[in-house]
Amino acid sequence: MSEPINIILITLLQISLILGLSPLINSLLKKWKANLQGRQGPPILQGYYDLLKYFRKETVISEQASWLFLLTPLIVFASVCAASLLIPTITTNSALSSLGGVIVFVYLLGLGRFMMVSAAMEPGSGFCGMASSREMMLATLIEPVMLLALFVVILLAGSTDLYSAQKNLSELGLQLYSPAYILALVALFIASIAEMGRVPFDNPETHYELTMIHEGMLLDYSGQPLGLMFWSAWSKQLIILSLLANLLFPWGLAMQHSPVALLFALPLYLIKLLIVCLAVVLVETVVAKMRLFRVKDILGASFIISIIALIFAAQTLGGKGGIP
Repeated sequence: MSEPINIILITLLQISLILGLSPLINSLLKKWKANLQGRQGPPILQGYYDLLKYFRKETVISEQASWLFLLTPLIVFASVCAASLLIPTITTNSALSSLGGVIVFVYLLGLGRFMMVSAAMEPGSGFCGMASSREMMLATLIEPVMLLALFVVILLAGSTDLYSAQKNLSELGLQLYSPAYILALVALFIASIAEMGRVPFDNPETHYELTMIHEGMLLDYSGQPLGLMFWSAWSKQLIILSLLANLLFPWGLAMQHSPVALLFALPLYLIKLLIVCLAVVLVETVVAKMRLFRVKDILGASFIISIIALIFAAQTLGGKGGIP
């Protein structure tokens, strides 16, 4: 198979895996959380039913909204699709790695957030504006933590490319779990929960306007744009969960693009993904939603943890003859 065709197939596989699996994973998180709380929860396929419902409904737009309001769901969806190409899911050998590294990945997510905040201000709704200001406040705390934690990972892996970093980490064996790496994973896990908009930072299931953040920015959307925004949010959630799963267990990814290697790596990826999903559900079950002005305390603590991890990583590599 020629290289251009191979690249196209891997690109389609990567995007299809993220987009196709994201509604299922979101419904699974709701189902597990409800079961742990003694409730029945939604059906596993509820996410797909919701998307079909939204895409069949009529789109209603505020008279005060401009073209940016309708263009934003497409930009957010495109940024999520682009970000999905920068993280390894079932393979570490990809030509997609040349598209960018850690910084591009984080700021592709930031691009979607910026467009959502800008569009939420269009209709002039007070609740949307309040949710937008809260989202930007969280962004100033989340992005530095994610970047610093990922800097520790790439420092230990010796590459800013997440595909190459994943491959290098898998070769370290159990030596990978150094204090620096463990602290970086803890900081990244905390920031990831905030980035996904889940408890204790936000509640994706609430419909109370005064407490909503991500959901509050979508109050004026309806129909197909609303469905696209939800699909983008679920896909971003799966991207972050996949990143955590493969950093926590960097083994089992396909080193080649052969069908046999990919089919062997897929169930291992799903097992790692379910383990991380279970950890997120346990956190949401045992921890209550925090007050808004207490969020900065835990994110500030995770920022300090990431700095400590960075110092440990620099000392470790410096003691081996220099930092690459």
